[in-house]
Amino acid sequence: MPLSLTSEPTLRLLLVGLAAASVLWGVARGIGRLVMLAVSLAVGGAAAWACFTLAPKPLADWLRLGHPDALAWAAAACGLFACWYFRRFLAALFRGPRLTPSGFGPRTRAGLFSLGPSLLFLWAAAMAARWTGSVARLHWVDQAARAPNPASLPDLPLLAQLREGLSSGLTGQILDRADPLNSPETSALGALLALRSHDSAWQNLLRQPRLAPLLQTDALRPLLQDNDVLYALSFAQYGKLLALPELSEAVRHPATRDALRALPVEDAIRAAIARAPALPYAPRAALAE
Repeated sequence: MPLSLTSEPTLRLLLVGLAAASVLWGVARGIGRLVMLAVSLAVGGAAAWACFTLAPKPLADWLRLGHPDALAWAAAACGLFACWYFRRFLAALFRGPRLTPSGFGPRTRAGLFSLGPSLLFLWAAAMAARWTGSVARLHWVDQAARAPNPASLPDLPLLAQLREGLSSGLTGQILDRADPLNSPETSALGALLALRSHDSAWQNLLRQPRLAPLLQTDALRPLLQDNDVLYALSFAQYGKLLALPELSEAVRHPATRDALRALPVEDAIRAAIARAPALPYAPRAALAE
């Protein structure tokens, strides 16, 4: 089996390796330098988050014309620059030998105490990756439904693949309990709702027999009548859509949650889009009226 950088076993080893590396960093360089690095990475992550979620729609669409992950790479470049700049800024403010421990005892304590902030940082990074991956998957659904050749759909964006890896296996079970933003079921339901802007693909989706358990729970009907949900779908505000409490309430019922877990979401979406005829799409704003 070829190695996948976004698979759950690889990501699990990566998270454990980063936690171990932070302990070794604390032993060798001290917890002060580790905290400086963590703060710099947090600032870089916030800059990347803002670039990815707040980029103007014309700019985002223009970047995605070249590659589906172009916006994600641009956000990563912005985050790396912000991290580098802030790291240099902190290094200029805090310097001196007191940042580096000396002796066995201080080094051991620094390594043990380094585990706490490293785990907190890894949790925040995983939450950000899962959230941005969910938003990227909804944008992928919209772009795939608008593709001129529905028979050959592109692969999931890198962020969406990373979100799948962080939502499966043992890593996914742990992060699901620690994720206050959304769950895999919320992301799956949002991906299905993203097809609502494309009538042919939406009708094809509803006709699929494997969607029957979800339709029988009456989870979609209230959402499709909610003004906030329709507004977010109409104007492609997918971050706002995933944050709506209506989606969380819909997946809170056991029947709805079980139906979403058993449904192969990507396969159902691809099948709905592939069988959609090449017809012109209605403007987004018309759905909000």
